[in-house]
Amino acid sequence: METGVLDLFSAVCCILNLPNTYLYTNVVSTSRGCPNRCSFCYNSCTNRLYAQRPVSNVINDINTLGTRHILFIDDNFIGNPKYTHELLSKISGMNLIWSAAVTANILDFPDLLDLMAKTGCRSLFIGFESINTASLESINKDNKVNRYEELVEAIHSRGIMINASMVFGLDGDDKDTFKHTLDWLVRMRIETLTSHILTPYPGTELHRRMDAAGRITDYDLGKYNTSNVVFKPLGMTADELYKGYRWMYKQFYSFENIIRRFPKSKAQNRSYLLFNLFYRKFGRFTSTIAHFVPMGVLGKLAAKISYKV
Repeated sequence: METGVLDLFSAVCCILNLPNTYLYTNVVSTSRGCPNRCSFCYNSCTNRLYAQRPVSNVINDINTLGTRHILFIDDNFIGNPKYTHELLSKISGMNLIWSAAVTANILDFPDLLDLMAKTGCRSLFIGFESINTASLESINKDNKVNRYEELVEAIHSRGIMINASMVFGLDGDDKDTFKHTLDWLVRMRIETLTSHILTPYPGTELHRRMDAAGRITDYDLGKYNTSNVVFKPLGMTADELYKGYRWMYKQFYSFENIIRRFPKSKAQNRSYLLFNLFYRKFGRFTSTIAHFVPMGVLGKLAAKISYKV
C-alpha cells in the first residue's frame, strides 16, 4: 500500500467560488483511496495508493464553502487515524455540523470518537455489510460481528447517529438473512439504512471469481448500481434476493419500525424524524411538488429546514 500526501487541489477555492444560483452539497474530500482491500469494493480495482490532502487545504475548503454543514466524502475518513485526529483538532472551535463514512474499527479509537462528538459529528456511515461472519469472510471484510453491539453503543452514547450500510446476496446469505438483519437493525435502533445488492464490479476480485465460476448473468454496466441482481446468488434465487432487498427498505422505514428505532438521545430526535419521515416516507410527494415548484426553491427551503436540525 502506497501512502502519502495528496496536494492536487491547492487552487480548490477557485472551483468552489461558483454562482449561488445553483444548488450544491457542501462536500469536502480529505483523501483518496482506502487502505483496506475488500474484494467487492471498487477501491480494490485501483492501485494501492492511499493519500491524504494537506490539512491546511482541507481547512481552506471549509472556510471557502462558508457553511457550518459539511459532508466529508472520503471512502474511509479514518483510513489514517493520526491524520484524522490532526484534522479534527484543527476544526475544533469552528462550530461545524458534519458527517462522514468510517470503518467498524473506529471502536478501537475511543479518543477519536470523543473528538468527533466534540467537533460536531452528527452521523457516521458505517459499512457493517452483514451480521453474518461467513458472509463477511466471503468478501474479505475484516469486521468483527461480536463487537457490533459495542460499536453501536460507543457511537450512540456520544450522541452520534449511524447510517448502516448492509450488503445482501453474499455467499453466506440465505432467505432468512433479511429478517435477521432487520431484527438486529431495529433492536440496535440504527437511525438510517443504506442497503445494497452485492455487485461484482469489473476489476475486483469478486468479479474475477464470479466470472470464472460462470455466475455473472448480466454484463450491462448500466445495471451495476447495487439495486439490480447481475449474478447467481448461492443461498437464494435472484428473484428472492431482489424482493428481499426491496422488502428490507420497506420494513425498515415503515412507520412501526421508525417508532421502534427512535433514538435514545433527545438531541437526535429532529434529525432522525426529518430523514425517516420526510425523505424516506414522503420522497415521492416531494418529487411531485418538483413538477410545479423550481428545484432551486425547494432545495434552498430544504437546506434552511435541515440546517436548523
